[in-house]
Amino acid sequence: MSKPISRYKRKNERKKNASESLLFLTDILDEDTFTNPILSDSVAKSILRLGKRHGVRASPKIYQKICRKCHAYLVPGKNSRIRISNGFILNTCIACHRIYRFRINKNR
Repeated sequence: MSKPISRYKRKNERKKNASESLLFLTDILDEDTFTNPILSDSVAKSILRLGKRHGVRASPKIYQKICRKCHAYLVPGKNSRIRISNGFILNTCIACHRIYRFRINKNR
């Protein structure tokens, strides 16, 4: 008779699988951003869902490219507008008009 797997071990295994899936999805976004917008939006939505469900987050660079309101992958010139104003980068989603502000580091 086999021993049941502990809750801690299942949690670690679940997080490991989620992080592997996250790496796979970010590779898809890196390769296929301009050719298939439906695929990239679906992958962006899956990345957000993985982060919420399993607590495994992507890098901040990836999160800056995903609209948190309409779950679209933001590609400058295609479905987002980039402006620089008063030390901030303003990234506007064209679909839902949500504005994201990122501070420009002046000491870099």
